[in-house]
Amino acid sequence: MLFSKDNKKKHNYKYENKSKSSLFDKDTVLFVSKKTGKTHIFRIPSFIPLLIILLTSTLITISATMTVIYINMKRDALELEHIRDESLGLKSEVEALHSKMRNIQSTVNQVTYYSEKIRKVTTRTDDRKGGASRKTSEQNQNQDFNQNGIGPLTKEEFEISNKVTGLKYESLELKSLFDLAQESQLKSSKQLEELKKFLVEAQKAALKLQSIPDIAPVRGRLTSSFGWRISPFGGPGRIHFGVDIAARIGTPIYATANGTVLRVNRSEDYGKFVELIHEKKMVTRYAHTSAIYVKEGAKVKKGDVIGAVGNTGHSTGSHVHYEIEMNGKKQDPENFIVLW
Repeated sequence: MLFSKDNKKKHNYKYENKSKSSLFDKDTVLFVSKKTGKTHIFRIPSFIPLLIILLTSTLITISATMTVIYINMKRDALELEHIRDESLGLKSEVEALHSKMRNIQSTVNQVTYYSEKIRKVTTRTDDRKGGASRKTSEQNQNQDFNQNGIGPLTKEEFEISNKVTGLKYESLELKSLFDLAQESQLKSSKQLEELKKFLVEAQKAALKLQSIPDIAPVRGRLTSSFGWRISPFGGPGRIHFGVDIAARIGTPIYATANGTVLRVNRSEDYGKFVELIHEKKMVTRYAHTSAIYVKEGAKVKKGDVIGAVGNTGHSTGSHVHYEIEMNGKKQDPENFIVLW
């Protein structure tokens, strides 16, 4: 087939255009080397960009998901740590509260102990005991109490504890309980101190009481009082300077107060008698005895058996004649005796 020159040119132009069109019908990348000046053509399949976009979207989605998961896990971890700290704080508070309760219980135990001692000191008891010789052996019943409580108990101690446990008194979860316990501790401690002081005073008073002749020298029946009376042996009346207490011969005669044996003697009127001297030069006299168990100069305590009822001297029957003398002046024993 013959073509004219013009037709030939047109045909070549179409072919070149067609070749160029077929050359770029796929994604083509042209690369021109700066060194060689050559042009390199890279043909990329049409699905590759789509795949890249898909992979990029997937990676972005995975990255975002992981970021959300990490944030949630971090938040949960912080919440768990906060809960743990709160749990440790509550545990520390409970331990401190238990320690305070132990201290309060210890104080209450001491209050009970001192209350019992005060009760014993202030309770009026009969010091007269049976037997020819009364020995007194008081045992020391002091008990050891744990007064060294552990754990932070006061506001100041909680401030110290803050260095270790992070506790602060103002931010305590159980602050109301601590305030109540602290108030109870202060009240019981104050009561304890008052009881201790009162016990000291009670013991001093009890010690003084031991020197006061306030018990009857014998368990018996009052047959004659202090004052003017008709003589049982006839003749004019006269003042009776003591009291007579009738009892069987041999009945114990007790020292009516702490003192020292001043005199052991015998006279026509008193028969066998014994005199004790007490504080402030007070003298007690026990007459008509059948036996005397103490010697001059001996120390005696209230309730000690010093003799036995008899019928010696001017007596119409077995009894004890009991006198009290202060600064040389006879006193009515009934004004002193509170326990017959």
